[in-house]
Amino acid sequence: MRHLLILLLFNLILITSISQVQAQEAKDESKISILTCSPGLDLYSLFGHSAIRLQDPSRNMDVVFNYGNFDFNTPNFYSKFVRGKLKYNLTVNYYKDFKKAYKRDKRWIKEQELDLSLESKQRLVKALWENYRPENRYYYYDFLFNNCSTLIRDILKNEIVGQVEFKDSGLASERSFRDLLNLYMEKTPWIYTGIHLALSQPCDIKATNYEEMFLPDFLKSGFDNTLVSENGSTHKLVSKENVILSEMVQQKPTPWYMHPLFIFGFFAFIGLLLTIISLKNKKRFVLFDILVFGSTSLFGLVLLFLWFFTDHQAMRPNFNILWALPIHLPLITVLFKKKRPAWVKSYFKYHSIFILLLIAVWPILPQSLPYTILPFVVLILIRSVYNATRS
Repeated sequence: MRHLLILLLFNLILITSISQVQAQEAKDESKISILTCSPGLDLYSLFGHSAIRLQDPSRNMDVVFNYGNFDFNTPNFYSKFVRGKLKYNLTVNYYKDFKKAYKRDKRWIKEQELDLSLESKQRLVKALWENYRPENRYYYYDFLFNNCSTLIRDILKNEIVGQVEFKDSGLASERSFRDLLNLYMEKTPWIYTGIHLALSQPCDIKATNYEEMFLPDFLKSGFDNTLVSENGSTHKLVSKENVILSEMVQQKPTPWYMHPLFIFGFFAFIGLLLTIISLKNKKRFVLFDILVFGSTSLFGLVLLFLWFFTDHQAMRPNFNILWALPIHLPLITVLFKKKRPAWVKSYFKYHSIFILLLIAVWPILPQSLPYTILPFVVLILIRSVYNATRS
């Protein structure tokens, strides 16, 4: 990734000089196309990428407008990313360098040539260069509603002359945002678990044909079915499709023994064994309870932070807080006491009933909770029942 950022910086310097000397008005022979890139192995590339290619033979120009860039050297990078304060930016790269980077990463590129009138080309090119101005190129990234694909969708809708009609993509039917994301995480169960723990109830809302274009593959398919009506005639937005690169890197499946379902299941099994030993030998295993309920509470605090102190629209309200209750944290000191207050048994009694009901309604909650975490929730239930019966 670092060498890619260096390449982008080098291109930034070169392209800046180009944008200053080249006229912003498109010529009739110029071509504008959408580039769709396949998913990569890293988290930031797992869902693919979209960009706009501009070819102008009269000026010997062949560049790519890329909305999906960010700077790892941004001060407080991780804090800003988590809080939704990290700014992404539009860059302009030479097409040959853009293609070279994806060829090196073994990711395919498919190109859709757009059938645009000269006026639409001129409006679009002018808008792209205007967006590239230093004061305009930065934007606040939103995973679902403001990313490299949605910005391309919106700028085309706003700048194309005539009426743009987005038809059914053909790739999804009655699917939520979460369902669409799941298509890309079949081989990455830890990423699946992490994303579904962080993303909340809004992700379970059915995505419209327009909204599903937040994913590059669906943007491509959506454009394949998009119609443009201008001057009394209607034609398809995409006139031709080209395969630029065809190789695709394959994500290696996670071994079964590293799958979160196995890891959490094994942890729950250990907890069950310790509980059986506790019942026979009257040993409490306080440190194990502190680990279970302490980690649960700390994660609950993280969810509350994402809920109330970030700008991400898809992180509130989060029903995972039902099992990751932060209120366990004050219990830590109480669990160490040999003679516990009477209210502790009552607390765990009602908590056990609550967790049991939660597991029972798990499949029908308004938010889809990750199945991979279920063994850990069962472990919470086991230790709650145990503590509800101990004095």
